[in-house]
Amino acid sequence: MSNERELIVCATDFSEGSASALAWAAAFARREGTRVDLVHVLPEPTRDREQLAADAATYEAARLHDGQEHLRQQAEAAALAAGVPVQSHVLLGVAHERIVAYAAEHGARAIVVGACARPRVERWVLGSVAERTVRVAPCPVVIVPRRERGRTWLAASDGRAPALAALVGLEGVDGGAELVRFTASLRRHGRCDVTFLHLYWPVEEFERLGLPGPRDPLVVDPDVVKNLEPQLHALVDALPGEGRVKLDIEPAFGAPAANLTLAAEGHPYDLLVVGSHRRHGLARVVKGSVAQSLARQASRIPVVCVPVASDAVDGRAAAGLPRILTVLAPTDLSAVGNAAVAHAYALLRGTGGVVELCFVHEHPLPSPSFAYDLPVHLTADERSAIEKELRALVPAEAEALGITTHVSVIDGGKPAETLVAAAERLNVDAISLGSHGRSGVKRAMLGSVAEAVVRHARRPVLIVPSRD
Repeated sequence: MSNERELIVCATDFSEGSASALAWAAAFARREGTRVDLVHVLPEPTRDREQLAADAATYEAARLHDGQEHLRQQAEAAALAAGVPVQSHVLLGVAHERIVAYAAEHGARAIVVGACARPRVERWVLGSVAERTVRVAPCPVVIVPRRERGRTWLAASDGRAPALAALVGLEGVDGGAELVRFTASLRRHGRCDVTFLHLYWPVEEFERLGLPGPRDPLVVDPDVVKNLEPQLHALVDALPGEGRVKLDIEPAFGAPAANLTLAAEGHPYDLLVVGSHRRHGLARVVKGSVAQSLARQASRIPVVCVPVASDAVDGRAAAGLPRILTVLAPTDLSAVGNAAVAHAYALLRGTGGVVELCFVHEHPLPSPSFAYDLPVHLTADERSAIEKELRALVPAEAEALGITTHVSVIDGGKPAETLVAAAERLNVDAISLGSHGRSGVKRAMLGSVAEAVVRHARRPVLIVPSRD
């Protein structure tokens, strides 16, 4: 049965690209068992008295009648070809505003539009209805390219719902839940094989994780993959429905939209699904949007732009209270540093977990460190002696509380930068470290490791002040 909240809104300007969009929308509606509302937007009729006196009203009425008749004929032809209900509606106003308002009013599952056919320079200067719609739509927007000669959208040879192959571009965990939910909805009515693709910038990841070199940025780095995989697998592995699910993590250089287009066109995918961040103002200029970049480009396959939360915190709000199961406990083996170690174990007293107990042997590293062989400064005996001191800090009741301790010595780097990178590399939930409580001239001259960690860490930080 068709459900109004499951309808597909397809916008047309009667161009060849819009005809391809309507054919795709009708084929998708047939697969999903719903209907298509075909809409065409005309500018508001003139209210200028002089133009109305010159019989502009007759022109506006004729224009409206012609639009309605042309739209009705397209709807009937599409309904006959696809075997699904297609209703026609002429709207008045600004194209993308009226399309989005109509979709929101009727609870549409998706908006389908044709890819812009303007020359490239004109697209960059003036934009397109597709790009503006992606920017403000509350539901997924499907941008359909002009159909190649002889190609049929979503064809099934055995009478069942056609199988789909979808490539989903994951920018990370933030916003990924919306993409997973939409992808799961594609698998409700038939098989859909899904490849989740996360593209990472090697230089950025090497620096974030503090990975020493030498490393080849052109190939998949196992340490980067090891760090990214757990959260991404937790996001996509439980995808319901029928079909294969695969996760790929690949290095990439250049614009993400261009890399996703290249990855999609190298395989027989039916859909490319990406997140649409509804950024505004300066954020849109600085961070850009993969979805809007794809809206400007002519692609071989339809692109689905799914709205995602613009703020990472919003995406986590519904998850409930965060759990702390892994704590990074750095110490410089001073009395202040060692005092903070006990607080790391205290954070895990009720749940158990893992304490990453570490020491940073400070000395300069080449820049960038991932491009050079690193000299060894600590001998095996020195490293063993430091590890022995670290193990002596493990509370006697830790094992009984279900707390495991991993001991590590990091040879090289500035303490604050090294600890922030270690927190990322180890995927800890929190950091516990001591503060010497310097102030005035001492703080200006020596700085504060604790302050720098708080400023740059992406994890909660527990600061244990000196008792002096």
